[in-house]
Amino acid sequence: MNGAEVAAAVARFAQILGMISAFGALGFRLLVLPGVGRDEALVAEMAARLGLLAQASLAFALLGGLARLGWQAAVVGDAGGGEAGSVSALVAAAADMVALTRFGQFLALQWLALALALVLSPGRGRPAACAALAGLTLALVLAAGSGHGAAMPGWRGDVLWMVASLHVLAAGVWLGGLAPLSLLLRRLPAPAAAAAVARFSALATIAVAVLALSALAQGAALIGGLAALAASPYGRLILVKTLLFLTLLGFGARNRLLLLPALAGANGPIALRALRRGLGWAMALALAVLLAASFLGSLAPGQDFRGGDTLAAS
Repeated sequence: MNGAEVAAAVARFAQILGMISAFGALGFRLLVLPGVGRDEALVAEMAARLGLLAQASLAFALLGGLARLGWQAAVVGDAGGGEAGSVSALVAAAADMVALTRFGQFLALQWLALALALVLSPGRGRPAACAALAGLTLALVLAAGSGHGAAMPGWRGDVLWMVASLHVLAAGVWLGGLAPLSLLLRRLPAPAAAAAVARFSALATIAVAVLALSALAQGAALIGGLAALAASPYGRLILVKTLLFLTLLGFGARNRLLLLPALAGANGPIALRALRRGLGWAMALALAVLLAASFLGSLAPGQDFRGGDTLAAS
């Protein structure tokens, strides 16, 4: 990967991180926060904080989307030769990419959907949060549609687009919900925290199952066999991402099986402190998983690996 390709992958990471964070904040506000108890002041405070987190995350995703479009245009310009580094050449390359390619059109539509979600997110109450979440869901589905799997011809591409959409939405529920859960647990005593953790854990369990199954389906289609898994850059990064995912899953299992039952007992305060620390590590691992996923999008799939070389990325 050259410098422009690395920069495009980093911009993709910023966009994905913003979308996942916003999805998690809005989903947590709608699905977890109502079950934390009868402290209306706390619920109102957390709803406001989650709204601000969603807005900041959406703004970050919009900036990442613009940067990604610009750097992707630089990649196209480098490939085409000429004065690729000039501003006018980059703007022209970006305009052509949006006008002439499916990838560019999906990037533009993602940006518009994120902008719509940002406009809707400041509203109060569940209707505004639901509307913002709907716009964000559209952006995530479009993001899945610009990946390697969805670019395959025919019905396979359609199926892999659907699978990738489920994958990113499940990531939004689980990974995006870690920061809101951490914020909430800093404001709750151990007995009250048990209800919030149990509610989030139930959602996370479903999300993890969807993530694992969808990852297996995408891997079977894109990795290209055990040889490519071990020898291609795409396959090796898949292995790194899988290791990070399994480590993150271990933190989740520890929280659910060990710390959650202890929250309501005599050792509740100790379990709560351990849970808060564990969430910090889990959020760091989630960032690493999203970074690996962002760079996967810039590498040729393992199925394109032949004899030690990779074909041009789609």
